[in-house]
Amino acid sequence: MNKDLNYYINLPWTFHFEWSDADNCYIASVAELPGCKTDGETIEEALDMIRNALQEYIETFLELGKEIPEPAKLKDYKGKFLLRISPEKHYKLVKKAASQGKSLNKLLDEIIDKEIA
Repeated sequence: MNKDLNYYINLPWTFHFEWSDADNCYIASVAELPGCKTDGETIEEALDMIRNALQEYIETFLELGKEIPEPAKLKDYKGKFLLRISPEKHYKLVKKAASQGKSLNKLLDEIIDKEIA
């Protein structure tokens, strides 16, 4: 596969927008690309600006032959991860799950789903 500008531009990049009181504007960045950031007076302007910055970032890295970190892809994840917590939290979660007639796994899945929705 030819990893050209078009390939990289169409990856599922994570754009982050944050209001800056100090600068009186929205700061936009690409989570996967350190240093790829810009700003705009509105969210819409910041989105346009970050898309331009992303293209320039990628073009520069391609010209320099530098590796471009790619965003995570859904197909790379199996839905299983290890979480270490204190025995007390583990105990409380098991008790809560049991009181709701659920497995610990089901309870944690619901809690995570609420947080990331």
